[in-house]
Order: sequence, then structure tokens, then C-alpha cells
Amino acid sequence: MREAAALPLAVITAWEGLVDRAGVRAGQKVLVHGGAGGVGSVAVQVAAARGAEVFATASAARTPLVRRLGAVPIDYTSVPVERYVAEHTGGAGFDIVFDTVGGSVLDASFEAVRTYTGHVVSALGWGTHALAPLSFRAATYSGIFTLLPMLTGRGREHHGEILRGAAALVHEGKLRPLLDGTRCTLADVADAHRSVESGTADGKVVVDVEP
Repeated sequence: MREAAALPLAVITAWEGLVDRAGVRAGQKVLVHGGAGGVGSVAVQVAAARGAEVFATASAARTPLVRRLGAVPIDYTSVPVERYVAEHTGGAGFDIVFDTVGGSVLDASFEAVRTYTGHVVSALGWGTHALAPLSFRAATYSGIFTLLPMLTGRGREHHGEILRGAAALVHEGKLRPLLDGTRCTLADVADAHRSVESGTADGKVVVDVEP
């Protein structure tokens, strides 16, 4: 039940970006920024399930986890953008770059995407960013705001379609949410928020509501 509670928001975010916007498919090279995070770990699995060759940035300590999820890990703390683009794409760039971090990582995404046909998707696209690197590549950018159908009432049916597709992947053993090991109750909500805010959470934080 904890996994079921943790999956919907993350998988809808990943699905809207990778499937709805970027049309991820077999034969493509996909880069996921933050591949060990709650959304990033799901994005890795969704892209891999659709046949893409997946790469993901993570800290050195989390590269084994990223590899277990099905992606080639890239240590963002020691490998600059130009090096991993050259190493993994021959300098051509990734077909899809999925950003779950924002800020300077979104700027790096613009430099890592393939010319002409590349697509950068971000779930954290706010802020001020230079679009020149993206424009010089004639690539595409999409921002994802998953809560919009929940706030407006429009598009909720599609969220149901996404969740049915995700459930099929779960049953096939191709998708499982990454959960933080800390058990939280309503009495610990403040601590749970601090864990997420500080970035110390290892995956999705689930709050158990006792009867």
C-alpha cells in the first residue's frame, strides 16, 4: 500500500513528460537528471520499459541504485556535460533529456540535447534560463505541471489512462517506486517535509495514517 501511495504523482509526471510530450520509444537515448530521486527513478523505469537506452545523473553514492533501475549512471559531481555527451552520444546529444532538478541542471539539459530532433522536458522549469543553447540546437522544450488537471478538472481522464498503463508495468515487474526507508506518521509530518526539502530523503517519503 505504501508503494501504491507513492507511485501516482511520480508516474504521471514522468509519463506526461516522456510519453505524452517527448514520445519516448525504442532506439532513443534518454538522459534523466536526478535518476535516484522519487520522480527520476520512475522516469528511468518508464523510459527503459518503452525500449529506450537510458542514462541518469546521480551522486557517486547513488550510482549503483541507478544501475539497478536500468540506467547507465553518470556521476554529475565529477563528469561535466560536454564529457558525458561526448562519451555516451558521440557528441550528438541525447534524444530526450528529462530534468527533475531544475536550476542550473535545466541549463545543462539545453547543452546535452540532440540537434533538431532533441526534446528537453522539465518538471521544475521555473526560474531564469538562457534559451540560446537550446535555440542553437533547434531543439524542443516542454514544461510539465502535473497538478493542472487536479486544479482545473480538465484532463483527469487522461490521468486515469496513465495510471492504468503504469499498473500494467507494475504487474509486469517493470516499475516499482523508490521509497525512503523512514516510517512516518501524522505526528512526524514536519520531519517528513524537512527530509524532502533538505534532499536527504532516499526516494519518496510516505506518511502512514493510522486508523
